Amino acid sequence: MPDLNSAHSFLFVPGDRPERFTKAASSGAHAIIIDLEDAVAPEDKTGARSNILTYLDTVKDENVLVRINDAESAYYEKDLLVAKHSRLSGVILPKANKRHVTALVNKLDRPVWPLVETILGVSEVAEFARLPNVARLLLGTIDLSLEMRLDMAHPAGQAMLDQARFRLVSESGLAKLAAPVDGVFPSLEDETGLADAAQYARASGMGGMMCIHPRQIRAVNAAFSPTEAELEWAQAVIATSVTEKSSFRFRGQMVDKPVLIRAKTILSSQEAA
Repeated sequence: MPDLNSAHSFLFVPGDRPERFTKAASSGAHAIIIDLEDAVAPEDKTGARSNILTYLDTVKDENVLVRINDAESAYYEKDLLVAKHSRLSGVILPKANKRHVTALVNKLDRPVWPLVETILGVSEVAEFARLPNVARLLLGTIDLSLEMRLDMAHPAGQAMLDQARFRLVSESGLAKLAAPVDGVFPSLEDETGLADAAQYARASGMGGMMCIHPRQIRAVNAAFSPTEAELEWAQAVIATSVTEKSSFRFRGQMVDKPVLIRAKTILSSQEAA
């Protein structure tokens, strides 16, 4: 099964558009999310399940996740037939909370990716992040903003979402999970805004973003990859540390164990990318 701990970009593709599956997989996204939930109308969900199963029968090394419908949906039980496919890299559970994540990890041998997008989910994230077979946490910023009546375009709205980001980042660290994945950037035309949002997410400790269009992938991958300056600094620090003992001075900065760990993390993230 592919290792998605270092994946940064996750591209949504509707489950009722099978002609887009292969294109999405070759788009440059680190993983694709085939959607059975919001992107698929009720009358098309049966066909979407069939499309996904047919596609999964053909894949080999592709990183494929499926977002099923939430546990209280009328479509949930039938979606589990797709969720059990052996070639899935993981199953995204929307509106995740302790009860529903617990039930799903007990039903599946596929990794479960809780999509935290409700007040209840944020409040309970510490209780399900440590469950066995939970892979990475995702933050559903749009749905959470709607429930909390936040204005995502206003700094105050982002400040509130930052509290959710803090919960997911800190609980992922305590559970020894890879850094969580941030929500989508809804505007397809605002390239500057997308780049800023991706850089903001990375600086907040998030490990990637979900994307709603292939044109967003390049900016997201770039934002979550080390810059040339970061790579040069990390390589130089590591090289200098070979001849130094304990802490040492480097380019006007004191370097000790935490700084060396940061340098090694930068280099390892570049290798993973």
